[in-house]
Amino acid sequence: MERSISAGGNGLSIIDAALREQQTLRTPVALFSDEYDSRSVRERFTHLIPLSKPSPGEQYAFEVNLDACTGCKACVAACHSLNGLDEGESWRDMGLLVGTRKQPYLQTVTTACHHCADPACAEGCPVLAYDKDATTGIVRHLDDQCIGCSYCILKCPYDVPKFNLKRGIVRKCDMCQGRLAEGEAPACVQSCPNEAIKIKVVKLDAVPDRGSIIAGAFDSSYTRPTTSYVSTQPVPDAARPADSGRLDLDHGHHDPLAWMLVLTQMSAGAFAICAAAMWMQHLVLKQAAFASAAALVVGLAGVGLSTLHLGQPLKAWRAFLGWRKSWLSREIMAFGALPAGGMAIFATWWLGNLEWMRLAVTGTAFAALAAVWCSVMVYVDTRRPYWSLKNVAIKFLGTTLLLGAGLCAAVWHWAGEPAAVWAMVVSLLCRWSLSLWEISSYRRALAEEGCAWHKSARIMQRHFSRHLEGRGLLLIATGLLIPVTIAAGASAHWMFTLSLLLTFVSQLMERLYFFTASAGSKMPGN
Repeated sequence: MERSISAGGNGLSIIDAALREQQTLRTPVALFSDEYDSRSVRERFTHLIPLSKPSPGEQYAFEVNLDACTGCKACVAACHSLNGLDEGESWRDMGLLVGTRKQPYLQTVTTACHHCADPACAEGCPVLAYDKDATTGIVRHLDDQCIGCSYCILKCPYDVPKFNLKRGIVRKCDMCQGRLAEGEAPACVQSCPNEAIKIKVVKLDAVPDRGSIIAGAFDSSYTRPTTSYVSTQPVPDAARPADSGRLDLDHGHHDPLAWMLVLTQMSAGAFAICAAAMWMQHLVLKQAAFASAAALVVGLAGVGLSTLHLGQPLKAWRAFLGWRKSWLSREIMAFGALPAGGMAIFATWWLGNLEWMRLAVTGTAFAALAAVWCSVMVYVDTRRPYWSLKNVAIKFLGTTLLLGAGLCAAVWHWAGEPAAVWAMVVSLLCRWSLSLWEISSYRRALAEEGCAWHKSARIMQRHFSRHLEGRGLLLIATGLLIPVTIAAGASAHWMFTLSLLLTFVSQLMERLYFFTASAGSKMPGN
């Protein structure tokens, strides 16, 4: 039998009385909620955002209080929700800094776009899809301008821009510019329960050319990021991102670019070798026309394949807009000279004038080599350690001579031109020189932890060990096949072609891990 126990003589059971009392209790959460609801939206966050627009020479900037950040990711969720981001898309990330055994340290770090004073993304964009607001200093991405080339991702040292596969464009944080314009706080500022994020006004002259935006990160002085991280406890110099030791492949779909680079460099090299042979009086009109036609076809194939890398390939025609500051625009414009050079060469061949054709081939060779140099600078300008000027220049120019000479040798040998032999000799010398340099530099980078691209070497060792072994076998095979081909002479048509094919495959393999092992810098956890 159930027994009813009254509380206070009112006939209610103890449980019912406790439940009724619970409904009237003023808990801290309830008190905060009432206070929050009693004020207007603007009044709630006025202490976290500026009340007036920046003056000339100033701009908005994030300030993050590391002492107040607990890593709850409320800012990440709010940014995703209020900006209507797609599934898997994130403009704000949460990372972790850790110390060492001798100097223990643990700190969560929230990161987003730093709205730099000199944004690298805007500098590199070939279609001018970035705009730095003259009043607020906010760096906005113009979605309707973007062609989805992802070059801004390579340029940004914080890995801030994110490629949206569904839309075929890049997108990023804009500091909720529309909300700030109406006096409302950005999503991340509103959502943080500890008020760890705020917007402040900074003077551009006071933005330091600091070595890194946060201790233990990386040199980013050239972009002059405006975000500041404050803490009562200084971040130890030994602190590092918790994920800094991960040997992950670089994100992105770079296969079309790998094909483009190898094919266009083969084309430029063939034009250069052909021009040199013509000036040395080794070629007649017919053989020069054959080599030039092969070089033109290969070059145009490479340029065409490059559009497969774009998220919006139909907008590729606009890539010249950023030529004043973007090496990518300059590269595209330089390779755009190939069709004009091809028409000039065809016209001189049609007229049967060897002197004019020599000038046309030479001019096209200079334009193609200039395009290859632009390709070098496209990657050097990202400032990634693996993409140093020395590394990229030797790789690209070596491939240019190696494959260019091989293509000319194969074409001229089929046409019965004696110059095929010296072209193959040039290819052999380039093959051995490039191979010895690649092997020695890779082993040195792998052995020396102080080497700038030691991490890239470790990534190659972990993820591309079979590729490296296979490429080594190809190097040996081509290195042995080319002398045999030269000795075989006129009876070795297929050997010239096979040598070119094996060399092409080996360079293509190298170009694939050239991208994925580049180990770009980023913020903790990004």
